Amino acid sequence: LRRRIWRLLMRNVFALTVCLLCTSLPLQVHGETKALVRTSFVAKDDSRSFQQMGAGHQRYESNGIQLSHAVVIADFMLADSWSAVGVINGYSDGEQKVGFSELYLKYRPLVASSIKPEVKIGAFFPALSAENTDAGWLSPHFLSNSAINSWVGEELRTGGIEVSLRQNGRQIRSHWSWKVLGSVFKGNDSTGTLLSWRGFALHDRQSVYNDRVNFLPIPGVVDEDKLNAPAWTEPFREIDNRFGYYVGVHLAYARKAELRYYYYDNNADPNIVDPDRIYAWHTRFHSLTLRYLPRPELTVFSQVLLGDTLMGEHIVDNDFSSAYIGAAYNLKQLGWEDLTLAMRGDWYQVVDNDDVMYDPNGSRGNAFTVSVRYDITSYLSVSTEWQLNSGHQENLRFFQSDEDYREQLFQLAFTVTL
Repeated sequence: LRRRIWRLLMRNVFALTVCLLCTSLPLQVHGETKALVRTSFVAKDDSRSFQQMGAGHQRYESNGIQLSHAVVIADFMLADSWSAVGVINGYSDGEQKVGFSELYLKYRPLVASSIKPEVKIGAFFPALSAENTDAGWLSPHFLSNSAINSWVGEELRTGGIEVSLRQNGRQIRSHWSWKVLGSVFKGNDSTGTLLSWRGFALHDRQSVYNDRVNFLPIPGVVDEDKLNAPAWTEPFREIDNRFGYYVGVHLAYARKAELRYYYYDNNADPNIVDPDRIYAWHTRFHSLTLRYLPRPELTVFSQVLLGDTLMGEHIVDNDFSSAYIGAAYNLKQLGWEDLTLAMRGDWYQVVDNDDVMYDPNGSRGNAFTVSVRYDITSYLSVSTEWQLNSGHQENLRFFQSDEDYREQLFQLAFTVTL
């Protein structure tokens, strides 16, 4: 009963928090709303998507025209120090087509000190990405995310509170700026499921709250005489009634370079399983990101992820790691100021440390992505992207003659921003 009550509260955390604050704040609401619609023409290989419980590692279920994103972002000031942010997402694919990905309150008081506090309460992404820096947690350079941030968009979300302190170097006449933060949360107990039973994927679909993500029905996972788990996960489900946490540090130099480090631990009890046979996974990781602007028209960014996940009494025990390096170059030096070329190389791996023979989890792979974006107007842009993703996944042995895969994806997308 307590888990059901908590799940209900998490589904309505934003509305409940706003209602509580509305009783104590003299509201003078004003703000802005942004909207983005991205439609893509997709040409892919014939592998069935993981969303259809297939072996593919890309989001789209078929060739043709797809609604990649329909995003509404609302940011409203409630009082001098309080604001409310909401992000609603819509897709043509997936189990839940419309829902919210972020809903939170932000408290940023006006203080005389150069060191300023900030508090976020609700549901939001931890700011650990070096590439997803655009509105709605999208990438300004790519149509698909790196393997790391594809997973973050799928399985990772803060449902809780984050407290931070920051100092802007300009205020103290320094080139250096910094931020330290910490968070406690609930609702990420199943994080690690997709990395273990599907492996890393590369796409741009963000799971919304109450969403469900499918994967290949591996016999050792779904059979009643083995793990007896479903071939899907609900990424933000609360299972063990325990709090997770993360801490982070941001360090920036003169708007030319920024380093971010995060340590994340969902603190889940790996021996708990809920009535739907969804397991809790104890998942921890370190994330290090770097953004560097050697010239105004060139941005270089990279991220490294190292972690592990455990489910049951050594039933699933995996280490995972991934890294990428990318660059985006505006071609204004060649007379094409509205044209940007971006490239990214990915590497990823899951290492199976347990001895459960009927559930092999090991996988490894690499991907290369090239994207070109042309801004027709300030409201309309067209992008084209090609991606090659290839690797080795041990549990594919149950469905095909070998354990290797090779996937290609081409996209032509039109993006309208209002």
